[in-house]
Amino acid sequence: MFDIAKYLEKFTVLANSRHFLRDSVQGAIKEICGIEIDPKKIEVKDFVARINERPIIKSEIFLKKNRILSSLKDKTGGKVIDII
Repeated sequence: MFDIAKYLEKFTVLANSRHFLRDSVQGAIKEICGIEIDPKKIEVKDFVARINERPIIKSEIFLKKNRILSSLKDKTGGKVIDII
């Protein structure tokens, strides 16, 4: 018989991974830039974090992009390689 709980477990793992990456990006930005961003405004897809914020906040993030990416490399094991 088909075990639905085991099947749905795959989606739980994927969702937790997505939340972990968003929270990691948010934490790195807060740590390095001192800016608090809502995790819902961060989308991680294909190793790229897309931030949907006001231009002034994005400018501050891009000024410190290299430091943020090196911090994310340590935290996520290379699952985020760029920020746009």
